[in-house]
Amino acid sequence: MAAIRIGAVGCGVVATAYYFPFIQDYEKTELVAVCDAREARARESARLFGAAAWYTDYDEMLAKSEIDAVFILTGAGPHVEFAVKAAEAGKHLLIQKPMALTLEQARQIGEAVRKAGVKALVEPSGGTAVSETSRRIKEIVDAGALGKPYWFTHIPTGPSRYGPELSGNPYGAGAFYNKDSGGMVFDYPYGPTAICGVLGSVKSIMGSAQVSVPDRMIVPPENYDRFLAGVTDPQDANYWRVVVNEERSQPITMAAPDNAWCVYEMDNGAIGAYHVGRLFHPMPKGLVMPNLQIFGTDGNIVFGGPHAVSIISKHKDLLPSVDEDGWYHIEHTKHEPSPWPIPPRDSWIYYHESTKHLVDCIIEDRDPVVNVEWGTHITEIMYGVLESSRTGTRYQMETTLTGERSGS
Repeated sequence: MAAIRIGAVGCGVVATAYYFPFIQDYEKTELVAVCDAREARARESARLFGAAAWYTDYDEMLAKSEIDAVFILTGAGPHVEFAVKAAEAGKHLLIQKPMALTLEQARQIGEAVRKAGVKALVEPSGGTAVSETSRRIKEIVDAGALGKPYWFTHIPTGPSRYGPELSGNPYGAGAFYNKDSGGMVFDYPYGPTAICGVLGSVKSIMGSAQVSVPDRMIVPPENYDRFLAGVTDPQDANYWRVVVNEERSQPITMAAPDNAWCVYEMDNGAIGAYHVGRLFHPMPKGLVMPNLQIFGTDGNIVFGGPHAVSIISKHKDLLPSVDEDGWYHIEHTKHEPSPWPIPPRDSWIYYHESTKHLVDCIIEDRDPVVNVEWGTHITEIMYGVLESSRTGTRYQMETTLTGERSGS
């Protein structure tokens, strides 16, 4: 079987740390071409990961390279243009999060993908049926372990990965600082993905969003260029190893919201709150906070804390096993030190699993689990938060996880 030939646009930190090393190693894929607006990044990525060609012009890459699929790994701004052009050229797609910044943009991508008949996977795949653990949890919940789910909270909190003085990604104006990035709401599709992965589609949203920390500092982009030029082993191309310790000397002003509260009403009747904000501060040593918590009439499910996932239910027969207190636990992967941002090879890494899933879907001619319909719904959730905040009214969702909402 011939390998799926991949061309990638965007040679930033996520590309060189996670996607490119895996594509290079995976027997079913070949990195044929790379493209980036910064010539040094495209050139050095081709050198490190064995791509036959590098480009600074996306249209040229599409026209000249013999590729089967395009991985769109840029900031959010050009996603719709790049995705539509790739689909029209007959290329399959992987779109790094977020899919788009508006519902209309997401619909444009979906229409182009469906018209061209290509496969498209929208990140992130963690928390979806791409993950065996997530599938197992969804089956337990769907079987009735929680009874009727009626409220939930998802408030990411915990010690800073970077130090208390940092409020966001340490690099890149496009990493959810500038207007074209959409702001930090669009950095966190993980929350709505996790919520929808268990509870299904969102019906309506109330949102309140603002810029809370307008003046920030980031690492100059030239530092990453120099880092990449000095790397000789492609497995050592994870810039996170050094960027967290580099001086943040470039001032930047937030041009989009960095702090948002979201209240979701689900199609199944549950309501819950989700918070977005990249302003991490230290937490007491040893404190382990849960993440997503869902409460139902017959049981609860907790993601995070001392276990990866914990479920308790009146219906113990629906749980694979229970401890003396009645809980079924799925344990954290035991890695020391913490696997982020350089997880061991045996960790479940969504960038890798998404690549494998898309490739299998191309080969087997089936639609990805996290397809354009799924991605459009997640995009609309994030867009709806900002629209609700802007208008001061509840935003009514026009899509579901499987397509357009009936009557919308």
